[in-house]
Amino acid sequence: MSQPKQHIRALITGAGSGASGNLIRALQGLSPKPYIVGVNHDRFVLKLSLAECNYLSPDSVSSAFVNAAVEIIKRERINLIAPTDDQAVKVLSDNRVRFPVRLLLPCRRTIDMCQDKYALNVFLRRHGIPAPETYSVNSLRDIDRIFFRLSHASVIWCRSRYGSRALGAIPVSSVEQARTWITQWRDLQQINVSDFTLSEYLPGRHFIVPSVWCNGSLLHAQATEVLDYFAAGNNPSGIFSLSCLAKTVAAVEALEITLNAVRAIEPHPSGVFSVELKESSNGKPAVTEINAGRFPAGISALLAAGKDNMIAIFASAVLGQPIKATKPHGSALEYYLIRDIDAIPKVFARKDILNGMRRVDTTRSSMDSVK
Repeated sequence: MSQPKQHIRALITGAGSGASGNLIRALQGLSPKPYIVGVNHDRFVLKLSLAECNYLSPDSVSSAFVNAAVEIIKRERINLIAPTDDQAVKVLSDNRVRFPVRLLLPCRRTIDMCQDKYALNVFLRRHGIPAPETYSVNSLRDIDRIFFRLSHASVIWCRSRYGSRALGAIPVSSVEQARTWITQWRDLQQINVSDFTLSEYLPGRHFIVPSVWCNGSLLHAQATEVLDYFAAGNNPSGIFSLSCLAKTVAAVEALEITLNAVRAIEPHPSGVFSVELKESSNGKPAVTEINAGRFPAGISALLAAGKDNMIAIFASAVLGQPIKATKPHGSALEYYLIRDIDAIPKVFARKDILNGMRRVDTTRSSMDSVK
């Protein structure tokens, strides 16, 4: 696949975080190698940044962040901005007219709706896009009523309608469990009861399907499947947005639902849409959330593997030189991504899984020990 012709000078938010590191590594694989600037308000996290140049900036929740970012863009002649978290996406979206470079972002209404998982769920179900039956919890008194509506489900999924990384998420099987869980988050984490939702629990496979669009045209989409999660055994939900093992897959139905969902939200989409889906007990995928405006934190390296580097395709579109993937609907080849704390993520093809490994003949060892 061809590379962006214009030299990339990128600004990466959240520099030093895992999400920024994955994205920077993907960008550094391009030729010519981009010049990358990182920003973060946390001076300790910023020390881990992989960028060539780093700036200690105001927090993205502060109005001063926009002024600082604009100054950095001018000083460093930035031509590409890549946010790595929802807060940075929203700040860029809300202040897009202030930035002197092109922001390949979905429209503001889309970003606001996707950052409210309940509002997104209502929209998708209204437009015939498969999504789990979900109800908002306005008060603790609502929980009994919602459980009655979801009485066909033996397990119910409880989570916050805002935030990321499965914030406040847990499967519950009784009104008492749900009430106790939500009350604990209210009292200890100051999260409002009205921030929670209850929905049908989807026990099947977990897909993440990122896609890049430009002026209504799909440039590239690739289905991936999450196979294992960080600290899954220590997480009450057993599910986490951050995978420690994932692979590319040819999930035809999940991909079709993804593209229909994006087109339902925006008739002429632009930017990155990362759609998460879970399968029901009968194997039917449904959309659980959409991260609009950024790549998923855990699988950027996987998206850069193979002939069609999705990160390069995004960069080309931002620079006004959109490149369509050789296979816009994704490759059927299986690439695996393995990640762990304090380890550099590694991507390898299925055929290479056992390369460099030796087997132990336990039968022979046992016989030898007996002799």
